[in-house]
Amino acid sequence: METRTILIVEDEKIIAEDIKSTLVKFNYKIPDIVGNGEKAIKKAKELKPDLILMDIMIEGSINGIEAAKRINREFEIPIVFLTAYSDEKILEQAAESSPFGYLIKPFEDRELRATIEMAFYKSKMEKRLRKNRNFLLKVIDTVPNNIFVKDKDGKYLMVNDSFAELYNTTPKEMVGKTDRELIARSKIKDIDLESITKDDFNVIHGKKKVLIPEESFSLDNGEKIWFQTTKVPLDSPDISDVLLGVSIDITELKNSFSRLQTLMEETVNGLVLAVEKRDPYTAGHQRRVSLLSNAIAEKLGLEKSRADGLRIASIVHDIGKINVPSEILSKPGILTNAEFALIKTHPQAGFEILSIINFPWPVAEIVLQHQERIDGSGYPNGLKSNEILIEARIISVADVVEAIASHRPYRPSLGLASALEEIESMKGILYDKNVVDACLELFKNKEFSFQD
Repeated sequence: METRTILIVEDEKIIAEDIKSTLVKFNYKIPDIVGNGEKAIKKAKELKPDLILMDIMIEGSINGIEAAKRINREFEIPIVFLTAYSDEKILEQAAESSPFGYLIKPFEDRELRATIEMAFYKSKMEKRLRKNRNFLLKVIDTVPNNIFVKDKDGKYLMVNDSFAELYNTTPKEMVGKTDRELIARSKIKDIDLESITKDDFNVIHGKKKVLIPEESFSLDNGEKIWFQTTKVPLDSPDISDVLLGVSIDITELKNSFSRLQTLMEETVNGLVLAVEKRDPYTAGHQRRVSLLSNAIAEKLGLEKSRADGLRIASIVHDIGKINVPSEILSKPGILTNAEFALIKTHPQAGFEILSIINFPWPVAEIVLQHQERIDGSGYPNGLKSNEILIEARIISVADVVEAIASHRPYRPSLGLASALEEIESMKGILYDKNVVDACLELFKNKEFSFQD
């Protein structure tokens, strides 16, 4: 077994030599004895002993406590204090230097050995923990996602390299600071600090997970980046009320989705033009139905994902009419039963056209159902009430209002008043009650009007 070295810092020569003699007897190596704080720091740097026995009250301008703080900070050498005082105030000051043990003079040889061995064991465990912690931090730093820990005051306790880079600084510089303090020097020039503070509060004080599906930051170079962030309350052995956050950069995904959405809308607009060229009398009908459908959805508080699908479906709800002969679509007179039966095929035809497009919403199903009615009298499948998608129920109301209020080849416009009277009289029978109420309220409060 390798002999361990112990530096003795004691200004009482006789006591120091007595301690040395005891330690040698226990097979420790004593490279030197020094009598003041300045020399203790110098020898610690020079000799790098395995442990230091440090008298608290020693000669010189630096006492044992101050010397221990510097040695602990710069060299991480375990220290055991020697003192003839058991004063609580002195012991509290000594504790700030994170000692590995105390010996109150006078002490027995067996006390000395036991304290030293405990100090070595504690030091060994702390080094192992520190090594594991450093390994974990290296692993965390290799992760491209932003990882951070914050306290209840919004101060960072730990961040990884990826997150620090975003703030144009280092993990060490971020520790102990808040977003507000860091933002001025960071790459980020536009950030909702109030929203971040609110989310942090909900996590720490509400003790619940918070998911921010997407949030954007504007950088100083004009670039806009997007993140999805998860924050969870964290149990810390040292500090209460902390949170762990992980942010994933979804900028590329967001840009890809935006490009896909643009392409999708271009495709949809092409389909709309194709229908309108075949049926000039209803040119703009689908666009007006889409505008009213969107307004109704907003009035109902329809969630964004469903509202996006509604917008696409409503603007192509009559795409199936592309299969209907144009002379029937533009016929000025009353349709025969056979001609009307052909018109009634357009929801199914629209479904077949749209079902081959991989929309992220049930667009084809919405179009298929837009002529269904609450009482089951609609077509093509005679669905009732909640069997009909809410998006289709919204389009059916908007479709009827626009159709009655607009000019048709077989009749002039009947006016908006007639359109609203129709949906109100058939509320809960043909049309969804909540959808009708929202539509009527839009026109009553002048929150919506058809634009020429």
